[in-house]
Amino acid sequence: MKLFVVILFLLLYPLVTPAADLAGLEECFLSHPRISRVVNALCVDYQVPLDPERTDAGRIRLHVAVIPASGKKPHPDPLFFFAGGPGQSAVDSALLMWPLFRRVLMHRDVVLIDQRGTGQSTPLLCKPDDETELAADDEALQRRTRECLDGLTQDVRFFTSRQAVADVEFVRKALGYGQYNVLGVSYGTRMAQLLLREYPGQVRSIVLDGVLPLELVLGPEFAANLSASLEKLFFRCAADASCHQAFPRLREDWREYLKLPLDETRSMNLRQPRTGERLTLDVSRQAMDVAVRLLSYASETRALLPLLIHEAAQGDREALMAQALRVADSLEGQMAQGMHNSIVCSEDVPFYKEIPPPDGRVLGRMMQQLELICRTWPKGKSFADIHRPLQSAVPALLLSGELDPVTPASYGEQALKQFSRGWHLVIPGQGHNVSPRGCVPELIADFLEHLVLDEEKAACVQNTPRLPFFIDNMGPGA
Repeated sequence: MKLFVVILFLLLYPLVTPAADLAGLEECFLSHPRISRVVNALCVDYQVPLDPERTDAGRIRLHVAVIPASGKKPHPDPLFFFAGGPGQSAVDSALLMWPLFRRVLMHRDVVLIDQRGTGQSTPLLCKPDDETELAADDEALQRRTRECLDGLTQDVRFFTSRQAVADVEFVRKALGYGQYNVLGVSYGTRMAQLLLREYPGQVRSIVLDGVLPLELVLGPEFAANLSASLEKLFFRCAADASCHQAFPRLREDWREYLKLPLDETRSMNLRQPRTGERLTLDVSRQAMDVAVRLLSYASETRALLPLLIHEAAQGDREALMAQALRVADSLEGQMAQGMHNSIVCSEDVPFYKEIPPPDGRVLGRMMQQLELICRTWPKGKSFADIHRPLQSAVPALLLSGELDPVTPASYGEQALKQFSRGWHLVIPGQGHNVSPRGCVPELIADFLEHLVLDEEKAACVQNTPRLPFFIDNMGPGA
């Protein structure tokens, strides 16, 4: 569930002597299609039990990459990184996290495990479909879910956080590490907390970015969180001279937009951003809500929203969907939808209470759509107490974006109660996933060294860059 725009120059990262005994791993290269950087690493594929509780249930591939520390005397405790989604590859995300990792690597290894069902670890991939992704039609959604499930050869019930936690302990032992530090982003914060809860003696410190409290069930608060984030957007636009001059009635524009019926569709002719092919999509208000949500994640795309909301309220909805199509296309291949379904259908949707009928709010039908997916997707074998919080004295650094539309700062405050030695830092003007932003990488690296947040240094987050609002198609105002 994350989006970054990172411009980096080409650099080949040197291999050095790692802190652990990594015999048997082979040299490999990490890259990303949107970033001109290549990083040397050591990779290995393990064969792990499909069901860790039954060795006779067959085995699956688990892909691991280790970026060795660059210092002459690296610390023995590495940083294990867990990506978001659920469904994102940790290995593929490494370059997006490079502003942080390059600092961490001065002192310790970085370990990247493609969580089972993602990346190169027996991925549960669904064929991408622009119609299903953006039109969000119930019938198409149900059909595509069934097609995806029928096309997979693995038993999807064993691709939950429970089996993934067991995989991490297997990897730790196989690589010869003792204690380690954990960094989780978005859904990865659930993995990080579960590791601390299930293996408390192995975790030296924990960093959570875009915090998902363990007791929280994903889904019921999506609409309220996005609405609160948009209210902050409207406030910031009103306080910005150029934005306010261009869109003096932005809140009223949004109210007009919300009057559109959720299920009323409108045919749109859009250009596929990668191929240039023309697509004709029947787009509903709910689909446009999903587009607004996609664009709310990062400050770069969030800067477009006042303009796009204003145009949508005036009847021009194609621009909003065209921008969302670009974002969705940039994420293609990065998310394993089948693994996402295995997580939410096992760990979240079963805990939904009575679902209220759809209403006119933003994302008014999202819970119903998740439940629809899970009517087809089998419920997996996760922790029975998946939402039981923990209590820990392990040093914890929690990070939130002030404008995060999915894991708001209040979630960080809620999760902070679990830690007797914890700090929560809110990054002004930022959305979802802040680890690579501004001075945050330096603060995380310093925290890993000293196991305390230097609050005087942390004042630097007030200067985190943000993109000015676009007031027209030419860009920001003067």
